[in-house]
Amino acid sequence: MLDFGWAELLILVAVAVFVIGPKDIPNIMYGLGRGLRRLQYIRFAISQQFDEIMNTGDIEELRKGVNFEQNRHEGAKLQEAEADEDIEAHLNAVAKESDSADKTDDKKEIKAKDD
Repeated sequence: MLDFGWAELLILVAVAVFVIGPKDIPNIMYGLGRGLRRLQYIRFAISQQFDEIMNTGDIEELRKGVNFEQNRHEGAKLQEAEADEDIEAHLNAVAKESDSADKTDDKKEIKAKDD
């Protein structure tokens, strides 16, 4: 779009020297630098304000509520945790049953030895 080569830049500098004058060029460059610095600061300040607004609690909660992918993964993790708890409860129940069955078998063996 705006492809400037060295030749075009050299022509622009030569025209600037003839039109503006060699004595005023440093003042113009200084003013141009200050203007660009101010624009850069304004851009920085606006982005900081936007970040502050986005980091407030209400927007953060809204973003979490809208993030369906994250909610889906959290739901899947919750289901896995519940399934793990169910399995653990079942295994504990089976272990208790086997312990009680072992105790009754031990009691039967002791009675059989006594007889």
